[in-house]
Amino acid sequence: MAKPTDKQQQIIGMFDSIAKTYDTANKVVSFKQDHKWRKESVQEALRHVYAFRRDLKDLNVADIACGTADMLLCVLERIVACKGSVASVCGIDPSAEMLRLAEQKIAASPFNQNARIRLDCLEAKNLRTLADNSVDLLSIAYGLRNVVERKEALKEFTRVLKKGGVLLVLEFMRQDKKGILGYLAHIYTSKILPFVGMLVSWNYKAYAYLPKSIERFISADELEEELSDVGLEVVQKSHYMYKSVSGIFAVKL
Repeated sequence: MAKPTDKQQQIIGMFDSIAKTYDTANKVVSFKQDHKWRKESVQEALRHVYAFRRDLKDLNVADIACGTADMLLCVLERIVACKGSVASVCGIDPSAEMLRLAEQKIAASPFNQNARIRLDCLEAKNLRTLADNSVDLLSIAYGLRNVVERKEALKEFTRVLKKGGVLLVLEFMRQDKKGILGYLAHIYTSKILPFVGMLVSWNYKAYAYLPKSIERFISADELEEELSDVGLEVVQKSHYMYKSVSGIFAVKL
């Protein structure tokens, strides 16, 4: 049996190999809904941040498994739209190739002059560049499934979040009770999506990994239990694409 470190390195290598086509593939396989889901979930997360802070000024933000920075830039856009501001922004990902593309995307964005944006090549289980109790909003979009030592990562999320800090997990979750529409969504992700992803990326193995990783992952309710175990209280769950994708919002009390 492969060690967790070996499994993690295999996953990181896979994302290095599909980095150049990753954004295009996401748009195609989600029917361009990926941006909508990020925007709506970030908006809800900021609502919870405001509820505990009573303002959105000088936020310290971290996006874990940031990939090519789509989620990170979405967070910044939503903060500006809500008349807020940031004190620091950190994107963290273990894939050096993803971070290289993230740098390019940030440079081409309206936030390219923001020297407070930092990108670190780290795994989620060891956020050593983030201090204890330092983050107001921590997000991880479509990345938690790919963290082999997930419980260690959740402990790190708790460590770096401030009291009243908000965690947003946007993820493909395992569904135990699918219903008719949920079953159709399952057929799409398990049978059709790998071929669509292959046509865009020319990497069938990477997109065949997606449905397998969903089936091996946990449900939204199980994630809520794991978050509670590390001191984070789930305050909201939102679902998209017939509950195939979920937004889980938790607060460090």
